[in-house]
Amino acid sequence: MIRIWAKIIEDGKIVKSFELPVKNYDYHKFDEYLRTIAENLDIPTPIILDRHIIDFTVYKHTKFIASDFVENISFEKLALQLI
Repeated sequence: MIRIWAKIIEDGKIVKSFELPVKNYDYHKFDEYLRTIAENLDIPTPIILDRHIIDFTVYKHTKFIASDFVENISFEKLALQLI
């Protein structure tokens, strides 16, 4: 079993995190994973761009910054890492 570690980062520090267990990572389900993570962290779901999926699938990490959210956010970024 692998996990997606989601971290809310503010001023370079992790202020909140959540680990989503996934049986087998499937990039087709990336939006589903992200919706579950956002719900558990109680934040809006960001807009997913191709680069987010590619970065996460190839490099095992990606980040979402304020411009990736439609709503205003109170943190610097949301970082995802496959562990």
